[in-house]
Amino acid sequence: MNRINQTYWLTIIGFFGLIVLIVCWHLWIVPLPREFVSITLLVQVGPLMFPLKGILHGKPYTFAWASYLALGYFVLGIWNAGAEDTRLFGIIIALFSLMFFIGAVLFARFRGKELKQHANNETENNV
Repeated sequence: MNRINQTYWLTIIGFFGLIVLIVCWHLWIVPLPREFVSITLLVQVGPLMFPLKGILHGKPYTFAWASYLALGYFVLGIWNAGAEDTRLFGIIIALFSLMFFIGAVLFARFRGKELKQHANNETENNV
């Protein structure tokens, strides 16, 4: 497996790991009161829906800006890790967000270089 595929899968695991963990945590592991579930999930999972299509289609530009989104989840993880009752949740969120961030940055870099090189080769062949 080449490094583009490796970074793609690292990003996918981190991205969907965040979604699944946040939903499972708030619905089953440590359930929120009914009146807070929908707004909490909307605020915490909602931002992850914006880059979903671009990430699934492997668009380097989406990976580049989505890496900034991962940093917000890292802060959320560290914040939760500071409290004794949510420490495990916070540590796992921080790990998934680091996977998402590192994978997205490296994928954007490697795939962007590959596309640029491919475009240069096409230009040279047409001349």
